[in-house]
Amino acid sequence: MKNSLTDRNYAKQSYTLVNARMSLTRLEIDILLVLMTTIDKNDEDFKDYQFSVKELEDKLGHTLQSKQLRTTIKSLMSKPIELQRGEKNEWEIVNWFSYFKYSRNGILTCRFDKFLKPFLLELKKRFIISDLRMILPIKSSYSKRIYLFLKEYSKIGSRTFEIEEMHKTLKVPKGMQRYDNFKRQILKKAEADINKFTDLEVKLSEHKLGRKVVKVTYTIKKNKNDLKAFIKTIRELYINQILHFTKDNRAIKCNEKGYLYYDDNSYIDKKEAYKLWEYLHENRENLYIFKRSELENIKYTYLANIDFFKEYLKENFVHKKITQLKQNDRLLDISIFPNGRLYDMNGETLYDEEDILRVLYRLAQEGKFGIFLE
Repeated sequence: MKNSLTDRNYAKQSYTLVNARMSLTRLEIDILLVLMTTIDKNDEDFKDYQFSVKELEDKLGHTLQSKQLRTTIKSLMSKPIELQRGEKNEWEIVNWFSYFKYSRNGILTCRFDKFLKPFLLELKKRFIISDLRMILPIKSSYSKRIYLFLKEYSKIGSRTFEIEEMHKTLKVPKGMQRYDNFKRQILKKAEADINKFTDLEVKLSEHKLGRKVVKVTYTIKKNKNDLKAFIKTIRELYINQILHFTKDNRAIKCNEKGYLYYDDNSYIDKKEAYKLWEYLHENRENLYIFKRSELENIKYTYLANIDFFKEYLKENFVHKKITQLKQNDRLLDISIFPNGRLYDMNGETLYDEEDILRVLYRLAQEGKFGIFLE
């Protein structure tokens, strides 16, 4: 049997589908997004996607009881998507899947409903790509969906929602629609979850008509402190360095394979390690490795490799002079485009652009020019 669950971690869907009215549990959303990763960009039509329950569990990151899986699939098949297109009084209702089949040998087969082709297959514009590694750790189904709403607007920098429309889109139960409940259990929870787990940093604000909150806005910017990025940074830059001391004075470190360990070689299982990563992330400002000055941290991070260095240039020197270099008896004022390409501000053609980048990187490592901003 060919496993349809690939190593891809990205789910692609149209804005229309993201903003459709639906009510899904956390597990239902996770299964949907995992199954979306089976769709290849070259697929012209939906096909039967086939995989074992064990493979699905590995992709989800947790086990599924047989009864739980059956109940979840039945629930998914009974929760249609309400698409709002065209005029306000026009609507379309469709199911996610045409069918699911479970075989005795633990094999699942499914097919997306053909009506969804324009929203999952024929995508040329107005779509979003979401990373499972950011969405799966989020426990709230509402937070997952609000993240997808905001991902659509991440380049714009904000998104405003009418409260009543959010109730309809998220299918919020009446008991949670009173604004103080809605704000505490859904809006603020989403703000915290998105900031903790994803690539977005968001902030909630309210718009009132009289004393009533009628709209909310999330401002959106790139999150430089999300958990996944934090773990990646530690694994790349702080191998076998003391990260933190426990209350019983054991040092926590990260080994070459990216696993946390205690310096007394005590075993850390997967569940404990995840809690430790969360703790280290939440207390990152007080970690042993970050007791250098802020500027020293910036240098240490961005000089770790040439790709990080290039990102620093893109963040701080787009269309600004980085330095002056001499090339073939010409004086060049080196700058950088938003796409990462170097150029001369005087209009001269750059030869061996990669070599110039390596020269800049070496000069920065040697402290030969003030590349890092105070």
